[in-house]
Amino acid sequence: MIGPYFALDYQVHSLRSHDGRATIREQCARAVELGLDEIGFTEHKDFDPGDPVVDYFDYSRYADEIAAAREEFAGRLKIRMAVEVDYQRWFEDAIGEYLSDHPFDYVLGSVHYVDREMLMTPAYIGSRTREVAYARYFTAVRDSVESGLIDVVGHLEYANRRGVQAFGPYDWRPYRDQVAELFDRMIQRGVALEINTAGLRQGVGHTYPCESHVALYGERGGRLLTIGSDSHMPADLAHSYEVAAAIALKYGLDHVCTLEERIATPVRLRQGG
Repeated sequence: MIGPYFALDYQVHSLRSHDGRATIREQCARAVELGLDEIGFTEHKDFDPGDPVVDYFDYSRYADEIAAAREEFAGRLKIRMAVEVDYQRWFEDAIGEYLSDHPFDYVLGSVHYVDREMLMTPAYIGSRTREVAYARYFTAVRDSVESGLIDVVGHLEYANRRGVQAFGPYDWRPYRDQVAELFDRMIQRGVALEINTAGLRQGVGHTYPCESHVALYGERGGRLLTIGSDSHMPADLAHSYEVAAAIALKYGLDHVCTLEERIATPVRLRQGG
């Protein structure tokens, strides 16, 4: 069971994602075992026509399975039907057209590729310095916010997943001003920040974003927050939730937001006083 918190996991995948390893029902059953209040499925929807899994996601089957799970787990678990969009500027129009025809509870915007190359691979790094490689990533995240297409910035600093291997230990300080500007734009547009715990199990050693950037978000006045594990199987659901909650509370982020039909509602993070 998860400590004295309102407990949600807002980045969860099932077999409706090409890399999922569990059914929606299996993830929901585990959420009930853990005592989660809400679960948000953020299945991958890809738009790059050169991606071999670009057509994998099936909205109708996803919606049907969500409806069935909501009926089965009614009164025990709130289930959100969301999507994780792999954002790149050059297919922004396609994303907008898709979202206008396919309703979701929220849109999680994630940057996995920059300049059409996967982050921190040799092809992406090329002759770039560490600072340029990371700065280009943060610019792409800013573009995703400015697009007006997303509700939550997913796993900020995901570049660290391979960046730490490529460049060594991560130092957030060279990017402070750039990230501060990003946070200001998120706040202006009402885009939430996710504290994602996947880095704690992926060898990075800290959450996405790191604690110092969570502190900066609070310092800039940010208050819209979600927490996610990036679980692709039940064993990872709500991983290190208490760690993320403690970081949030440390910097004055005492609410998380729930999202329904793309409308955010704040809920006190610490429960029972």
